[in-house]
Amino acid sequence: MGAAALARKKIALRARLIGLALACCLAGTGPALAAEPALTYAIALQAPEAQRKLLENNLDLYRWRDGERMDETQLRRLVALAPEQMRSLLATEGFYSPRVEASLEQNGGAWSVRLEVDPGPPARVGQVDLQVVGPFDDGSADSRARLLKLRTDWSLAGGAVFRHEDWERAKRAALRSLLLDRHPAAAIRDSRATVDPKAHSVALALTLDSGPAFTFGPLQIEGLQRYPASIVERLNPIRPGEPYVQAKLLELQARLQDSPYFASVGVQAEIDPAHPEDTPIKVSVEENRARTLGLGIGMSTDTGPRAQMDYRDLNLLGQAWRLTGSLKLADKEQSLTGELQLPLTSQGDRDSITAQMNRSNVEGEVTRTLILGARRSFLRGRNETAWSLRYYLEQQEVAGAVGDHRSALVPSWSWTRRNVDNLLFPSRGYLFNIQADAAAQALLSDQGFLRGYTKATWFHPLGERGRLILRGEMGAVAADGRAGIPADFLFRSGGDQTVRGYAYQSLGVHEGDAVVGGRWLAVASAEYVHWFRPDWGAAVFIDAGDAADSLDELSPVVGYGLGARWKSPVGPLNLDLARAQETGQLRLHFSVGFSF
Repeated sequence: MGAAALARKKIALRARLIGLALACCLAGTGPALAAEPALTYAIALQAPEAQRKLLENNLDLYRWRDGERMDETQLRRLVALAPEQMRSLLATEGFYSPRVEASLEQNGGAWSVRLEVDPGPPARVGQVDLQVVGPFDDGSADSRARLLKLRTDWSLAGGAVFRHEDWERAKRAALRSLLLDRHPAAAIRDSRATVDPKAHSVALALTLDSGPAFTFGPLQIEGLQRYPASIVERLNPIRPGEPYVQAKLLELQARLQDSPYFASVGVQAEIDPAHPEDTPIKVSVEENRARTLGLGIGMSTDTGPRAQMDYRDLNLLGQAWRLTGSLKLADKEQSLTGELQLPLTSQGDRDSITAQMNRSNVEGEVTRTLILGARRSFLRGRNETAWSLRYYLEQQEVAGAVGDHRSALVPSWSWTRRNVDNLLFPSRGYLFNIQADAAAQALLSDQGFLRGYTKATWFHPLGERGRLILRGEMGAVAADGRAGIPADFLFRSGGDQTVRGYAYQSLGVHEGDAVVGGRWLAVASAEYVHWFRPDWGAAVFIDAGDAADSLDELSPVVGYGLGARWKSPVGPLNLDLARAQETGQLRLHFSVGFSF
């Protein structure tokens, strides 16, 4: 640190010590000798608005103004100390040559303090000298490029007003860039801020000692009793010998926490500057129970009251295979599902086999479906990709019309991008999904078809409390007709998260006395949410959409209304009252989260 800055720090420290002594005197430790009323005084501060709060929040004159033991002697001491205190406070904001005055007056028994402050021009950053010593500086092109990036990313650039807080923040940021990438034992060797009060400039010099470059070593796993170590090893993105990068440790911890096997996870590298190579990675886990049985009840304005039973075995046959079963009984839909999920592969792929039986009775269409399938998915950052092969056997009954028997072998592909600031409560960003399905009569299918579907939701903040949500869906099926195509690959709309104001899946193709799925879909929605409190808000919205058998037959209907919002522990809870423009009916809708 420069001589001028060091001198000012000593003066500021002396002022603080005197202020502390005054505080002790004012606070006292024994009983008062006389019950005299405390002296009161007014303060008139003339200072620019930008510096007013700094002085009001930190000057001892303000801090002790209501002190019970304040008297004339203590007040005069505080006034005498005020100029030096003001200079020290202003210096933290870059003003090293201020003009300050403090005076005390008594008028008719009333005391008043007058403070005048002219901060003068601020000191600005002049020369910046940033150096890194140690193994970091090995003369290679890589070290030169990294040093150049450090200097480019330096936040307190030349010409900026010099503030002590900004100086400390810039030093921490420069050091952090080394700590997070290859040099977790880095430290600040020297830092100096040399102030030239006459030139109103500050020369900065920072030298970082990188310490040795670290590399990752083997895993050291603690806490495993039920599950094999391969569970952790397959989720590990780090290979022994790789350069140390803290983001890799965080990724490993996130993967383990996202898996169902562990209740808590801790991941850290054993940093030892004497042994930087093959740094062990310590993983501490607390396991979840292998087998659980859950019961639940619920209510949906789409499908009515619901009862549910779930079973989970995380270690089937001692192989860490995940077996899950679910029985759901709702008013309009019932399902029995079993899934066997294999452990994550070393490449990050998730493989599963599924068997499912469904029954639904919606808008006069009754379907009974058996689905057998296999799926592979993988997550890369914000993107999730899935491939699947499913076989459908379905029986359809239509009120007032002839039913259908359908079978199809359907390979499918899906890609989802979740680019939002918060997955549970998004306020900025977007969600996007696209799907493709196909079937051929030559391959165990009653009808050949190609199906495409896409859905997007966009979130944008409006002011500090507002949020705009835009949503859209489009889908199309290329086929000779609807006959032979399972209901899952046709389109209907209406309900809690599609077109509000209309009953669940009531928008589609009218056949007999029922509404069935069509080959085309279009839905759009706009919603504004205003948060009156951090967890409570209100919404206004308008939805439009329809499903039909041809593009020419699409005739979107409109629903609009008002809603209440609550940030529940499981996601945003939505309660909406919507009016269907086509029928004039009001309908209440309840949903949690976003359908993605």
